This record gives sequence, structure tokens and C-alpha cells, in this order.
Amino acid sequence: MLKSISDFKNLHSTKRCFIIASGPSIKDLDLEPLKRRLTIGLNRSFMAFENSYYHCVFDHRLFELHTEELKKSRILFTLEDRAFGIPLTLLGTNGFSWDLEEGIYSGYTISYFALQLAVYMGFKEIYFLGLDLKNDGDNTHFFGHDYNSKNHDNSEYPKMLHSFEKISETLKTRGIKVYNCSKESRLRCFEYMSYEDAISL
Repeated sequence: MLKSISDFKNLHSTKRCFIIASGPSIKDLDLEPLKRRLTIGLNRSFMAFENSYYHCVFDHRLFELHTEELKKSRILFTLEDRAFGIPLTLLGTNGFSWDLEEGIYSGYTISYFALQLAVYMGFKEIYFLGLDLKNDGDNTHFFGHDYNSKNHDNSEYPKMLHSFEKISETLKTRGIKVYNCSKESRLRCFEYMSYEDAISL
């Protein structure tokens, strides 16, 4: 049984994974092909794709709003003091953890949390879906509007961008390829690859 974070170290060495974020662009994708791939769902991604191989959440609010849905997760990763899931120690916001037994950094977003997890698991090719880091009009997520995210364009998204930009070159030098499959994303430090091309590999 996989019960602690140490059980996952290099578990998927050399493999590929898809990280499913919650940006507006997700609504335009056919996620059916992902059922045959290793996936990491984030936050409310289960509303678009309910069968992620792994799932990540650290927002207290989501544990309260979607308790039953999150309990269905095959394996859920979170932070300490959350209701359930495999807990990781929060080391702070700025940094990148190569050893999750010591803890993890938030980078201001669950997507950054998942990136560290994917690297720790040994994935060498990582594909982000829905990592838009911008709102689409009133739509803050693929499912519509979240009041708590309405001002993120000018507040949280710049911080998230900075977190990814700081680590992108280091990942490249370590032979870890990270792709962003959101064409409209504000994030440019990871090479763009269309979703269609990514799932055809």
C-alpha cells in the first residue's frame, strides 16, 4: 500500500504525466484519451475529468465544499492539518523541494505543488492542461466564475508566474521536460505543445 510520500519517490521514473489544472481552456478539451494515461488532477478538475490517477488539493474550502468528491480520489495529496489525504509539510511559498519528505513549497498555486510532486515521482515529461494563469472575462475556471478568484489577474497570477519562471531553467538542466498545453496561457517559460500533439505521443 502507498501510504506515505516516501513510497512515491521515483515511482514513475522516466514516464510521462498530465497535470489537469482548472483554467478556462479545459472546457475546450476532449479529456477522454487521458483515461489511458497517468494524470494528476488539481482542485476541482474532477468536475471535468473524474478519474485522475492522483489528485492534489490544499485549499481548506474545497475539503468542505466537495468532501464526497475528494474522498473518491484514488490517492489524494495535500498539506498537513487537512481533513484527509497524504499530508506534506508546507515549507513556505518561495522555493522548490526536491525531497518531499522534508516538505513542499506552495508557489502560490496547487499547480506548483503538483509540479514538485511529479518531479519527485520521477516523471521526465510533464504536460500541463488548463494552466492559463488568466481569467477569460468573467470565467475564472473551466466551470465558470469563482468569486474568490475574480481579482487574480492582478494579484495572484503574477506571483504564480514568477514561481514557475524561477524554476524552469533548473528543470531543463536536470533533463525534466515541462510543456504547457494552453495556447492562451500567460506562462511562457515552458514550451507550448498542443493538447492534440501531446496525447498523440
